[in-house]
Amino acid sequence: MITASTGNHGQSVACAARLFGVKARIVIPEKANPGKVAAIKGMGAEVIFEGATFDEAKLHCEALADQLGYRYIHSGNEPLLIAGVATEVLEMLEDQPNLQVIIVPIGGGSGAAGACIAARAINPDIRVIGVQSEASPAAYESWRQKRLVEAPNRTFAEGLATGTAFELPQAILWEALDDFVLTGDHEIMQAMVWMMARAHTLSEAAGAAPLAAAYQLRKELQGQKVGLVCSGGNTSLEHLRLALNSTKDE
Repeated sequence: MITASTGNHGQSVACAARLFGVKARIVIPEKANPGKVAAIKGMGAEVIFEGATFDEAKLHCEALADQLGYRYIHSGNEPLLIAGVATEVLEMLEDQPNLQVIIVPIGGGSGAAGACIAARAINPDIRVIGVQSEASPAAYESWRQKRLVEAPNRTFAEGLATGTAFELPQAILWEALDDFVLTGDHEIMQAMVWMMARAHTLSEAAGAAPLAAAYQLRKELQGQKVGLVCSGGNTSLEHLRLALNSTKDE
């Protein structure tokens, strides 16, 4: 099987492939997070570098799947994948059933789609809010306009970095996502530092984005019980230094 990824989805597919004895090929951007690349290789998958962005890697992946007959696992348009990532919100609500708001990062949207499905099934009163970087707003603009659109893809946060929207997640988000906000890359870096300093949690940029959004919405959220989906801790040393240096005087 084959997929395109900036890192975390690729690790998931590589892990599943190893468990079931299947050959996996992961197409990733040429300057992908080296820690994520090493983890993918460590689980036995073949890594194929292509393009400067996820969107370019995805196009190459789809071409290979068509040419060679590989089973293509899309990072968003896969119902079972969305069901799988929905378990994170299920676990949150098992531990904290009184959550009133859940904030989830959005790149392609599978995680947010799963969050909406799980939250609605358990407690329809829970508000689910998505967050994406304003430097890569394709999913946000697609949700806002209720149609699939492309947008510039310039964020440093690889988990939020897509220039195209995905059909299945967006269809779910159009129906079930309560709100969607954009935040700046600098604010995401600040949230990464707060996660380390105050929660003692190493978060990659996409995982810290919900905290950045919560701070941005702090007046609106005051007094409510809020859950943040920290979608990964696989930050690179480069991004860690960038976050620390960019916020050292704040």
